[in-house]
Amino acid sequence: MTSKTIDIDEDTYKRLLKKKKKDETISDLIDKLLGYEEKEKSNLRPFFGRWKDLPKDYVEIMGVAHKELRNDISKRFH
Repeated sequence: MTSKTIDIDEDTYKRLLKKKKKDETISDLIDKLLGYEEKEKSNLRPFFGRWKDLPKDYVEIMGVAHKELRNDISKRFH
């Protein structure tokens, strides 16, 4: 992806920062403000770290379930 540098007033930049969510970039915010949502459909960034606060037991259960699912799929294709 290429990047472009743009000049904006400092006040405008501060207002953008206030509107920006913690998990989005300024580019994401501008896309949202412009109504361009197709990018968001393929953007996985908002999902990173979503499970960080889950109790350890849940993560372990999901890990076991994931391993069982992979094994089941492997058996079907061998």
